[in-house]
Amino acid sequence: MPVDYEADAVMHRGLVQMYIPKNYAGVSSARTLIVLHGFRQQPGDWEKSTPIAEYADAYRFVLVCPAMSTTLYESKYFPETENKWAPVPGGEYIMKVLIPFLRSRFGLAVDRERTGIFGISTGARGALLLAARHNDVFGAAAGLSGDYDSASLKQDRLVISVYGPYDANKERWEDEVNIIKLAERLKKTPVFLGHGARDSVVLPPQTKMLSERLTELHNDRGGYELEVDQEKSRNAGHDWNYWASMVPDVLRFFDQKLGK
Repeated sequence: MPVDYEADAVMHRGLVQMYIPKNYAGVSSARTLIVLHGFRQQPGDWEKSTPIAEYADAYRFVLVCPAMSTTLYESKYFPETENKWAPVPGGEYIMKVLIPFLRSRFGLAVDRERTGIFGISTGARGALLLAARHNDVFGAAAGLSGDYDSASLKQDRLVISVYGPYDANKERWEDEVNIIKLAERLKKTPVFLGHGARDSVVLPPQTKMLSERLTELHNDRGGYELEVDQEKSRNAGHDWNYWASMVPDVLRFFDQKLGK
């Protein structure tokens, strides 16, 4: 489905794939999940590679899978930015193009209590980053195999391609886009995390650091809610087999944490 928007006085077109649960009378005010794929993946990969449609039917979720190409869900472009996935930065596209489109055209993603965000790999980074930055929009978030601590990835070519070299741009890396630092904004936003213990693409300590930070915040202040998968992640890597195996648990999590 096309999503037309204007940037710099020029019209552009994004794409989104939506799944409406079977036997659902109407989509207006339905529970909505924004579902983010990984780097260079496609929205259709979700239905082809996982049972997500089956569980959307069971729990009556509308799935919104935008085509996000190579974005890191940045909120702005910088003079050093080489990876410009589209005229609008990825984070801004979700919040200022896609969400208004869903609200105006379908009446979706209107209520925080009925809107969740879920991603894998780079999409997991996006899901947790957007949930933290926009905690008035998303009532729950889930990330599988994500990278969350940009400050520990100083040589990462993808992060450099958006935010510039670490040494010259420490504030960006350590504060603006570091989900470990932004985690305190996830108070009253239930979070589900999973990471394959054999992942060699995004290393498991990324999820461990976020898990430990959220646990620390809950112990110190209260109000933080976290579920971390251990069983299915124990022998998993960075692939659709793992992500497909986690879909039942993730959709069950959203069913429990979002309003009916």
